This record gives sequence, structure tokens and C-alpha cells, in this order.
Amino acid sequence: MRRSWTRCRAYADRLLTVQPRDGGLALVAVNDDGSPWRAAVSVTRLTLAGQPRAKTTLELAVPAYDSVTLALPAELARPDDARAELLVAEAGEPAGRALWFFAEDRDVRWPAARWEVLVEPVDGGQRVRVTAATVLRDLSLFPDRLDPAATVDEALVTLLPGESATFTVRSPAPLDPMALTTCPVLRCVNDR
Repeated sequence: MRRSWTRCRAYADRLLTVQPRDGGLALVAVNDDGSPWRAAVSVTRLTLAGQPRAKTTLELAVPAYDSVTLALPAELARPDDARAELLVAEAGEPAGRALWFFAEDRDVRWPAARWEVLVEPVDGGQRVRVTAATVLRDLSLFPDRLDPAATVDEALVTLLPGESATFTVRSPAPLDPMALTTCPVLRCVNDR
């Protein structure tokens, strides 16, 4: 079993993760904030195409500077096809969401990555908006392959079909929009 966060949230005050526990899966909510955290968390088992297979809502009540572990029901923790399904746990901001893939990346039956991209100029760089037509696992932009001085504000973003992410690229000079939107600059695990 494997987990992933949509965005790197290692320093966030509130964080959701899915973890193996006692032969099943559990939702772990971490609250490093000074106030209690109460939230409804939607947990859905989906196919890689985004079709729901099972869903539940869990109520979180996490004291300040503490964590809570909630066992997930069997219908969520046991996929019909481990190589073609994932879990999505969403609590909204500020905790965002946690993803759990039932198989290692090398064993997942990934669809060929498809996306639409819009590149717009901004002060000091460009904004790259990627909209997923398929699941995009660990989507990253490597503008330094076009200019060693170029940087980007996000990396390792996983998108489900229909979702979008915006990357802001900073560079001394504008980069070629076509080059920004193709391999080897725009990559994900399943971009074959």
C-alpha cells in the first residue's frame, strides 16, 4: 500500500494522512495548532478514472497539539482492484486532502496522462495552469531545464480528472510556452 499528499504539507498546522493500521486503513488527523480542530472529512474510494466505488463522512474532533486516528470501514479499505483504485480524504482548507494508492506506482495500471495547459505571463515569470483529463500522479514542472535560473513554486501535485493546479514560474527572461508544457519540462509519473 502507498500514500501520497496532493501538495507537500510537511509544515502545515493541520494535516490528514491515510495509514495502514491493524490489517486495515486509518485516517490520521494531526493538529499542531493551538485551537481544537473540528471538521467533517469525506473519504471516497475511486477508480483512477474518478468513478466513486464507496464513500463515507467522518467527524473529526482533534484537540490542540494532538492527533486522532479513525479506522476506515472495510468497504473503503479494501479495493475491488488495487491496481486501479485510490482513496481520497478531504477536509477542506486548511488541511486539504490526503490520497492513498493501494498499489506501488510501478504496479498501478496508469492511464496515459492527458492534460490541457494555459500559460500566461506574470511579473517576473509565467503562470502555468494544468487541467487534468486523466489522473496525473505527482505532476511537476522543471523550468530549470529551460533556464538554470528558473524556479517554480509547486511540485508533486496529484490531480484527479477535471481538477486543475497552477504553477508560478520565476525566470530572468520569459520561457518558451510550448517547451513549458511538454516533456521533459512538464512531467508526471504516468506521462509515458
